[in-house]
Amino acid sequence: MLVVCTANVCRSPVAEAILARRLADVVDIDGRRWTVSSAGTDRYPGLVEPDTVAAAAARGLDITMHTSRQVSQADLDEADLVLAMTRSHVRSLVATDPAAWPRTFTLKELVRRSIDVLPSKVGGFADWLASAGAGRRAADMLRPSDDDDVVDPYRRGRAANVEMVNEIERLVDDLLIWGPWTAGESARLERLARCDSDSTIGPG
Repeated sequence: MLVVCTANVCRSPVAEAILARRLADVVDIDGRRWTVSSAGTDRYPGLVEPDTVAAAAARGLDITMHTSRQVSQADLDEADLVLAMTRSHVRSLVATDPAAWPRTFTLKELVRRSIDVLPSKVGGFADWLASAGAGRRAADMLRPSDDDDVVDPYRRGRAANVEMVNEIERLVDDLLIWGPWTAGESARLERLARCDSDSTIGPG
């Protein structure tokens, strides 16, 4: 799994750390274990944002040793799933490699789409991903949207970084509940039962 933001100093290092921790002891519906990496669409020689480090540390995440890097073609070739922080990142990645489109989503978009795809009803991860991406249009990525974009907290202070870390943590937890990972099965069934009783289905 590859996580991408702009400079690889705020959002994507946090998402990488959260995903790596959540996925450490689980497998997907094909029985595979996942590794996670991150990169930025732009080259940036700086260190991780100090307020991001502090906000991550408050959630038990140590990203002090993270080094920013720019995404490469090899990254895109090797990734089974690419999670971007905004629609503009998806556009940039797909412009670099059009073949990456079917496996490149914003994190928010994939969480939203995962709700309608039960892993038990598909044949494996590839089928799950294809089902989650059914009906997508590249045109929908042309404009920014709160529905899909995680706001960049860079140099916006500690509070903005805390909000970003909390948002990504919630999104990752929802992705593991609704996505094709074994850790989500019991939580998914509980969520579906609760949603049925409320006559609604959503990530909550």
